[in-house]
Amino acid sequence: MMKVTVKVPASTANIGSGVDCLGIGLSKYLTVVMEDSEQFEVIFKEGFSGEIPLQDNLVYEGAKRIFDKQGTEFPTVKITMFTDIPGSRGLGSSASAIVAGVYLANAWLGEPFDEHVLIDEATAIEGHPDNIVPCAVGGFTIAMMDKDDVHYHKIVPNRDLRFVTAIPDYELSTKLARSVVPTDFSRADLVVQLQRACFLVGAIASGDLRQLDISTKDLVFTPARKTLIPGFDDVTENATNAGAMCAMISGAGPTIIAFAVDNVEQIRQAMEDGFTKNNINSNVEILKVDTKGAIVIVER
Repeated sequence: MMKVTVKVPASTANIGSGVDCLGIGLSKYLTVVMEDSEQFEVIFKEGFSGEIPLQDNLVYEGAKRIFDKQGTEFPTVKITMFTDIPGSRGLGSSASAIVAGVYLANAWLGEPFDEHVLIDEATAIEGHPDNIVPCAVGGFTIAMMDKDDVHYHKIVPNRDLRFVTAIPDYELSTKLARSVVPTDFSRADLVVQLQRACFLVGAIASGDLRQLDISTKDLVFTPARKTLIPGFDDVTENATNAGAMCAMISGAGPTIIAFAVDNVEQIRQAMEDGFTKNNINSNVEILKVDTKGAIVIVER
């Protein structure tokens, strides 16, 4: 009897002006177990509010893509899923599911494909690599597309860095968040965006975290998207006033994430208070960077 277990981290992306490029693996996880069975079934355990139809199940879609690529029919298996990554909150839930699926199938087949192929296939489903790459490899990642090929660098950031993550109790679709972003920007804004994204990579790589505040400022995406997040200004201002180095939208939102080394409990409370002031319930967690990415265990 064969059994494959995959554990995949959450992620935050669109960091500062590094849209569809910069991401970080975070210490929240999706775990999926696939094992031989007499009949095909998918079981949803902790973290799921109900069943997901097979045609909408991204774990299944990711796995099927790899089985199809290998020319193998999807096996008769039982798939069991556990998660503490909330959906549609800007923490890479879709990317973690896709990554779990491609890694599951690859392990089941005896690993015919290397990591780069798996990341390319996962990105083809997701459409952009900024969440896929940190889910797959962990750490702080810089990813880019060259036609259908994903290229990336991984940096392990300062291990003292914490990510205070304020998750409001409502969802925000990526499609809606993308729809409000302006399609035209000035040349001056574009230059500043590029400067800050490059500077942010330097700050993380060098460990000079004092530079995070200015390097995560965003002139284009945040002003548009924050209108979809009631309390954004209160939450981010509370975070920085309490000692956070920077605070921003995580992914497409509505989660707001703050980077900090000290005063993390005070920052956590301040961010919760910011949402409460706007009559929004939230769950605020203190997370660490996940440096390992997807972990696969095969049992026979």
